[in-house]
Amino acid sequence: MNFLRIFKKKKNGQTIRVDRRKQNILNDAAVAVAFTDEGEHETARRMIDRTRGRRTILMVVNGDSSPSALNNYALEMAKRLDYELLALHVTEAPLAVPEEMREAVMSSFRESCAGSVQTLQKQGRAMGVAVNSIIDCGNQDDVVAKLHAEYPGMRYVLTAPDPDIVRSDAGQAEIPVFDLGCYHPSTA
Repeated sequence: MNFLRIFKKKKNGQTIRVDRRKQNILNDAAVAVAFTDEGEHETARRMIDRTRGRRTILMVVNGDSSPSALNNYALEMAKRLDYELLALHVTEAPLAVPEEMREAVMSSFRESCAGSVQTLQKQGRAMGVAVNSIIDCGNQDDVVAKLHAEYPGMRYVLTAPDPDIVRSDAGQAEIPVFDLGCYHPSTA
């Protein structure tokens, strides 16, 4: 970001306004057609879908509470990029109990997530970031794949750092960030 600061002030004191490139749907459609002509149908489909969705960062929390380092990093990233933040609280615990007890376990999980969600939304409002949340049951990778299909504007996925690495680095946390813009299902 420091690199862009040199463009903000001119030597004569005038400022330069830096704007985000406006989306040109016709240009994007022409590029998608070029991909289709070359046989990259899935890439073309994702380009068209991306124009339909709100730009979103997915923050995955395995359990009912998220580390403050993850919350802070996700909110700051969403603010800087002008993205919406979607917090996903996911658990596999209800799958381990009999079917008649799953709803009670899921209800208990929702209640335990409520405080974490409210805190994150309060922090988001203070920073001017739209924060939404989803509480789901299932395998983390499957739930993320489902949400990626539902939210075509989803670009980044953040997860909590490995607790063993955080302990060994004297409390310093590196937040894993996955860029879905580089993801190609055919190579996965």
